[in-house]
Amino acid sequence: MSLSYQKFLLFGDSITEFAFNTRPDEEAGDQFALGAALCRDYTRRLDIIQRGFSGYTSRWALHLLPKILENERSSEIVMSTIFFGTNDSASAGKQRVDLPEFTENITKMVHMLKERMIKPILIGPALHDRERWTALKPDQVDQGILRSNENNKKYSEALQRIAIEEEIPFVNLYEAFKTQGGDRWQELLCDGVHYSGKGYKVFYHELLKAIRSAFPELAPENIAYKLPGWRDVKEDGSDLMQLLKGSDL
Repeated sequence: MSLSYQKFLLFGDSITEFAFNTRPDEEAGDQFALGAALCRDYTRRLDIIQRGFSGYTSRWALHLLPKILENERSSEIVMSTIFFGTNDSASAGKQRVDLPEFTENITKMVHMLKERMIKPILIGPALHDRERWTALKPDQVDQGILRSNENNKKYSEALQRIAIEEEIPFVNLYEAFKTQGGDRWQELLCDGVHYSGKGYKVFYHELLKAIRSAFPELAPENIAYKLPGWRDVKEDGSDLMQLLKGSDL
């Protein structure tokens, strides 16, 4: 029996980078963390590989993804998220990536994954609390670098079109935040852009829903545990030793 685990790659910007952060708001104490929840669900099933890069855009990610796949032995990666658009959709500045280029970049990354038999999942940017972000980042406003729900929606819709064309799942966080957040959707964000624990919980449930629908064989409950439970192992471990013969520890 091989003890080499297949991998689930989380690839994106700061929202992916902060996926294990239990304290997006120090004053609020410990909160839900997407990365930890996925590790819990996939423990002894798949390794969760987090590759999030704060401030990055699809333009830079396009150059980065091949190296990640090379270093992580892409043959072991079975599924991957692609989550960019929050920075690309800024109105100006070096993070701005116009919609046609953004669409092309994302499509190329989807093809990179498909060529390696990796199942892609596209994630779209969520709602933006402009008032709160502006208060925290007045320097960006002074430079004319603005963010808006209007732009987030455009980039989300572009991702949805790609997903339809490529026949892959799309996690529509824009609509999920609107629907599930209701009148208190701002609570899903910790600073106007990044997610609070409540926001990550919405992300988590929507992501698992997409996996169960599009790739049911990769849902946590459908992947067998590595090795038997301790109650099923003989006291002297002889059956375990037999299982491990020839395994690539």
